[in-house]
Amino acid sequence: MRVMLEKPEQEQTPESPALADASVLEDKSPEWCRMSAPATGFLFGLGIILVVLFANRPLWHSDLWDHANYGQHILDTKSIPLTEPLLPLAEGMPMVPTEWLCQVVMAKVLSVPWLGLPALQFGHGILVVIALAATGLAIARQGHSMLFAVVGYLVFLAVNWQQFLIIRPQTVGLTFYSILFAILVTKVWRFRAVWYVLPAMFVIWANCHGSFVMGLALMALVATGRFVEVWLRTRSIKLAAVNSLTTRIVLLLQLCAVAVLLNPAGLEIYAEVVRVGQHPNISSMYEWGPLTLRMQQGRRTAVACFLLLLVMHKSPRRLRIDELAGLVVTGAMALWSARMLNWFAPVMAISFGVHGAAVRRVFLIRKLPINAPKRRGLWTVVSLGLCWMFFGFTALGTQAIHGRTPDIKRSLSSATPIETARFLNQMPHLPRGIAFAPAEWAGYLMNAGPTEFVPMVNLHVHVISPEIWTDYLKLFSGTSDWNGLLDRYGINLVVVDRKRQSGLLRQLRSSDDYTTLYQDYQAVVFERKVTVD
Repeated sequence: MRVMLEKPEQEQTPESPALADASVLEDKSPEWCRMSAPATGFLFGLGIILVVLFANRPLWHSDLWDHANYGQHILDTKSIPLTEPLLPLAEGMPMVPTEWLCQVVMAKVLSVPWLGLPALQFGHGILVVIALAATGLAIARQGHSMLFAVVGYLVFLAVNWQQFLIIRPQTVGLTFYSILFAILVTKVWRFRAVWYVLPAMFVIWANCHGSFVMGLALMALVATGRFVEVWLRTRSIKLAAVNSLTTRIVLLLQLCAVAVLLNPAGLEIYAEVVRVGQHPNISSMYEWGPLTLRMQQGRRTAVACFLLLLVMHKSPRRLRIDELAGLVVTGAMALWSARMLNWFAPVMAISFGVHGAAVRRVFLIRKLPINAPKRRGLWTVVSLGLCWMFFGFTALGTQAIHGRTPDIKRSLSSATPIETARFLNQMPHLPRGIAFAPAEWAGYLMNAGPTEFVPMVNLHVHVISPEIWTDYLKLFSGTSDWNGLLDRYGINLVVVDRKRQSGLLRQLRSSDDYTTLYQDYQAVVFERKVTVD
């Protein structure tokens, strides 16, 4: 008998569910907060600049401490001074406090233990990054190229590098200036919110730095350029005057000019800006001199301008009159004074980026349309993660997250007279009268040194009489009548910079009237043997 055995059925294992295709998942994030991959790259470059170049960079000493001292005086007295409050030799000199808000913020930050110097480093870096970002976004919007947006803000950084290194209220003004210019060139000023945002910005700007006049001048330049362009095109002054673009900017200009008056000095603030620029003491300041090729920033500017001319020659974009006016006027100002590079650099960088992007499209992707990169919530998450990562690598992030306060020598520049201030604090008492010290050191020695240390001058040269400033310069160089000048001002304590004051140092060492109290690689402190009043 044959038995047929059935083949047992194989046990079927359930198939594992297929993984969902991530490319077809629905993006649930709101449209307004989505970012693109190029935008994340744009942000990544700014983060590198923040961490590597600014937020961990030792603070330069020259302007910082004078502003902090005036801010602390305002906090202590709860009033804004209208005459010079810190220098006895400038007592009673009128002072219009155009920078009082920045000074108060700097002093307050320094007085908070969990902020201090790292917060100033971070704040300075953030202001620079915002200025660069505004310039880059203007290029991206006008030139439709995130690559040249990055190139543009790198050009801005290179040309204005010397000005960016110093922490001072002017950086706030430059940030506002860059934002304003980006608004003007991208037509964002057409939105209704700008009628509230810009006047509010100018109110803050006028209480932080006198450079608000450059913002008003920029608006006037753009309005004039628009007027001339319409007039040349239509040959009608009437049509040029009633052009909607021109009238909007003129009205905004008037509104912002009135908003500026919300400051402690009122209308006097306009006259003060002119007075400071024309003060005779300003001419002795190196950075206020003409821009020349002997300066490193002059050579960088020359190279950037040459590249800009080359790019404009190849660019298919039309050079507008308002763009040309901005380049010519701010460029001429930069030639007149190197410090005016602040106002030329963003104008030049935006022109370079926009025309550079146009040249790239002509030579590389002539046949390809301009497609906006796809925006996804994923890139927003990546960007937020990058922001947190970059913050963690800053000195402020290290202090906030790990509770480690950086050593003062890592937070301040090597040119800061830290050890000299420590020595002065260790002295039982200081000699009577005012002290001589380099103006660049005076602010720090007043802030970190003993309370009775009162310098002859500081870097607020516009509130010092020209006669006193001239005598200071003579003493600084060690002129032949140095002893008589010290006697005239009753100076019994002299702090000398070894590197920059070799003449005065030699005179004091050879004099029998002074004795050496302290010396290091940086400074030498002398005291008069017989005190004079």
